[in-house]
Amino acid sequence: MATRLEDGSWEIRGERLTFPVRIGDAAAACAVYPVRASRVALPPALRPVAVAGWTVAVVGLVRYRVNDLGTYDELALAYPVRRGPDAGIHISELPVTEEFTREAGAALWGLPKWVGEASLEFTPTRATGVLAHAGRHVLTLAVSAALPLPFPLRGSVTAFGDDGRLASPVHARLRGIRIGRGAALVPGHGHPMADELRALSRRPLLTASVAHLAFDMDAAT
Repeated sequence: MATRLEDGSWEIRGERLTFPVRIGDAAAACAVYPVRASRVALPPALRPVAVAGWTVAVVGLVRYRVNDLGTYDELALAYPVRRGPDAGIHISELPVTEEFTREAGAALWGLPKWVGEASLEFTPTRATGVLAHAGRHVLTLAVSAALPLPFPLRGSVTAFGDDGRLASPVHARLRGIRIGRGAALVPGHGHPMADELRALSRRPLLTASVAHLAFDMDAAT
């Protein structure tokens, strides 16, 4: 059980977490797909960032190597959103491979983490991921990104929790970035995440991979 302590830190399964929670090193890849804004289900407090009725969905793969929440793999489905005047991202699905991070993500930031069975592989120009849940295939994703960027990037984004009310600032640093346009996404059947992925266009607008991703997450407000 996650317990919030008087000093604002948290205790989860006997381990104490303080803010900011630090992710020291991870490998990541993603594909960005167009999707009709009317097909995106969001909490009532949020609305999609859309142009001419279209928005985008980001399907991501992450392998956490140095992390306050432990080492694990993660997949994600996220959308750009607004809450009032504030812009950020809403993560619709966030399957992970370890129970500790599922519990921490839900308690600290209201993230929709759930435990699945994932197999991820990363090379400098390609990443692949296969996700299953309760014995059912949820998705297979292959991402190609061959064009290197000659500089690192830094940035901040606000992640809105599953109910749309919790907002968590995320401060990221990215090195070893490559971009491209190649991806193959195969949704499974009989799972809510697979059904949501079926609404996406077949061809991505952009793909990207990051050899070294680090970020800090502040407390949700």
